[in-house]
Amino acid sequence: MIVQDFAKRFRGYVPLVSPTTERLVDQEESASAGTAHSNGRCSRAFIVMSISNMVLFFMTASMMTSLGIRSQKRVLNAELRATSSYTPIYDMIDLEPSIRKINGTVMPAGKLSIARQFPNPAADAIWTQDIELIRPIPVTREQIIKMGKDPDTVAKLEDNVWGLGDDAYVATLDVFHNLHCLNALRQAAYATERDEGGFYVGNSPQPLRRHSVSAHLVQLTADDDQTGKSNNLNLVTRHWTEGLEYPFPDFSIQAHCINFEKLTEWHTEASVDLEKYVRVMKKPPGVKERPTEVWHPEEWFERQNWQN
Repeated sequence: MIVQDFAKRFRGYVPLVSPTTERLVDQEESASAGTAHSNGRCSRAFIVMSISNMVLFFMTASMMTSLGIRSQKRVLNAELRATSSYTPIYDMIDLEPSIRKINGTVMPAGKLSIARQFPNPAADAIWTQDIELIRPIPVTREQIIKMGKDPDTVAKLEDNVWGLGDDAYVATLDVFHNLHCLNALRQAAYATERDEGGFYVGNSPQPLRRHSVSAHLVQLTADDDQTGKSNNLNLVTRHWTEGLEYPFPDFSIQAHCINFEKLTEWHTEASVDLEKYVRVMKKPPGVKERPTEVWHPEEWFERQNWQN
């Protein structure tokens, strides 16, 4: 060390600090460099974590926004709308569509539904008052146009009479019209086997068999109307059945149904007063009219006879 120091002095180089001080400075510089390197790694880690948090935040916000938009876009009876033409009813009531099994047996056990029952005063009263009664429902001009109809010929529920505003017109639910027609066929099917009190009296085997099938048809047709089935492409499987030579159909299929009981209650609540409607809704003079259907009973009956 002395020789090296002497050599440096001989060459004219004189150190300003002692070797001990140099070592301390070197140690401080190394420590400072290590600290800077460590700080650099921490800084990079902080940036990575910050970016990751931001990405997670934006992903979460995007998912929440997407769910919120989907929730806002959810509409009543969306599944029914997808397979049906426009009807304002889908905006008025949640029909609670669901998959239910239809009882399609020809002679079911247990309590019979109204559609299955042979004529009797109690069943007939339910048909008349609850099932087939067609009630007027108020709709708007815009809704009529969306249905493809001319609002200028639709009867208006005048505000000074009904208090429903200046945009209320008469409409009825077609399902109850269909059920009304079905009830007419039901009554005709049993017409010759009813007593004066309205009860079914066809006790011989042949009418019973025939009318059991009629009741089966009434039930299935009523189910079609009441469950709201549309575009019915359900398959009916045919099964080997005791006592029968050929495969017999199982009509008890799964169907996409509506809550018809709820619709019936809403139908009563949403309609205008029926007695008042009959009393005041006679056609006033000067209204726009659509052409009437040409009705010639004689020609119609002749065509029926020719076709049959």
